[in-house]
Amino acid sequence: MPSTIKDYLTLTSDQRDRVRTAVRSLAVRSNEHYCDLLAAEAVLAARTAYPDTTRLVFTLGEDITGPTAMLVGAYNRAGELLWYIDRDGEWPDESQVTDLLAAAADRFDGYCPFTDAREDKDLDEYELPAADRPRPSQAAEADR
Repeated sequence: MPSTIKDYLTLTSDQRDRVRTAVRSLAVRSNEHYCDLLAAEAVLAARTAYPDTTRLVFTLGEDITGPTAMLVGAYNRAGELLWYIDRDGEWPDESQVTDLLAAAADRFDGYCPFTDAREDKDLDEYELPAADRPRPSQAAEADR
């Protein structure tokens, strides 16, 4: 049965504004979750080379194609260094990890899942949250 214009609900200007605001808020939170997911995927990809990896330290940059990332170090949950670029040389198939980090940086739209690295504020880091702790963004959502 085809629908006609009479079948649609007409919203007031205030109702449309509230719907737009709600949809925008949902889109922003979805984008933040997707950035978190890409960053977590990077750590999981790093585990193919170093299974105990929970924290990555890297640099973010920009080239003609967009954001780039270069790994600098990988750490386990206890903070022990597993791999360091100056000590251990090239990461095996680094692009599997750095492409995900760059994609998370590319999508952030004002949100970034990365923090300044503990070792050097000119570097960035991402730490995979422990299973028994909520992500920082989950704690912020509880306050919304």
